[in-house]
Amino acid sequence: MDTPLIRDIPSIAKTLKNARDMAAFKRIMPFCRPFLRLLGANVDLMDDALDKVDDLVQQIEEMSKIPDRFNDIFASRGWITYDLLNLEVAKAAIAKAESGDVDGAETDLMNYYSAETVRWKLQAMNGIRAFRPRVPLAQKALTDYEEERYYASVLVVLALLDGLVNELHEKRRGFFSAEIDLTAWDSISAHNRGLNVLANVLQTGRYTTTTELITIPYRNGFMHGMDLNYDNKMVAAKTWAALFAARDWAVKAESGLLEAPTDEPQKTWHEIFQQLRENQVDKEKLSQWKPRDITIDIDIPQTGSPELFANGTPEKRLAEYLTFWKIRNYGYMARCLSIKLSPPPKQAPVSIRQIFAPKNLISFEFISIQDSAAAFSIIQTQLKFEEYGEEVIKAFNFRLINENSEGVPEVRGTSNSEWKIISWALY
Repeated sequence: MDTPLIRDIPSIAKTLKNARDMAAFKRIMPFCRPFLRLLGANVDLMDDALDKVDDLVQQIEEMSKIPDRFNDIFASRGWITYDLLNLEVAKAAIAKAESGDVDGAETDLMNYYSAETVRWKLQAMNGIRAFRPRVPLAQKALTDYEEERYYASVLVVLALLDGLVNELHEKRRGFFSAEIDLTAWDSISAHNRGLNVLANVLQTGRYTTTTELITIPYRNGFMHGMDLNYDNKMVAAKTWAALFAARDWAVKAESGLLEAPTDEPQKTWHEIFQQLRENQVDKEKLSQWKPRDITIDIDIPQTGSPELFANGTPEKRLAEYLTFWKIRNYGYMARCLSIKLSPPPKQAPVSIRQIFAPKNLISFEFISIQDSAAAFSIIQTQLKFEEYGEEVIKAFNFRLINENSEGVPEVRGTSNSEWKIISWALY
């Protein structure tokens, strides 16, 4: 069976469908015009818009084919398309390659990766939490790249690429691991025709020492000292391109969006009526709710283990969260987070570990508790922790929400609901 095309991913397919639907509407517009006028529609304005539809459809059709055409030509040479790749650059490279000058097209792609372009794309990498600790090293690699020390930048960028994927991959496998799967739902680069193909090319075994010019970033050949002549801009540009292509997958992985979302099941009439009855009960609970008047060290302890706090309270949940931090149990910390207002369950422990691993909690104190709404509380704390050998004292307000198993807020005290933490990351 043929591998599905990149143009078939949902976001591109939907854009194509919308454009084709507009073109279809243009064809029936003459029949609809009298009725639209009767309804008060601005038909002249609609006609002006529809006049441009055929050109728009043609442009979208052409654009939708670019990722597949680009990868078909260049993937075996170490280039793939991705979200941040300039579309006009990709189109020009395809045109030159299809005219017979593939080497010239590669040179154009290499020249596209100027130091300024790399610098701009590195800014976009800051959006990935797992890449932020790697930014200082990436900046040094950029300096080497700008000053034409390609032998240095190549090895560093390959290591950054491998480490980024390793940190976010569910099975803790790096980019250059055997049988790595770097696919993601609705992604241009994280497609079977994209990153997986590129990973196979860059993982190619290199078993003979060679001094011939190398133009593909063969990681194994470089790291094991078999390919010696890789100190050139072509290889260096391709390593940056691979890193930026992996960004698309990393964004999806960090957000828990590697798999297609499940369709929401339609509610039955029985479920609808049950929801209406529950809403009425919630209204009654809400009308009876009053905030607690809590004095720290009198009504509740200032600090201590979770067992010292009353069940079903936000302070008990926060004491659990902070105790888990103390013993570095990031999986259990993740269970304390809000379902909808925190990273997805599969990614939450990784996200928590990234933030809390350098921080060793020494102690915590509750300063005040404010029940600001029927399902919402704010707990002011003072935290003492060690970070990179220095003691830090930080005041922080934790926000907690009482929610059910689907992440829907519930009035405190509602059965089958529990307190979860919203502001969990100390910023």
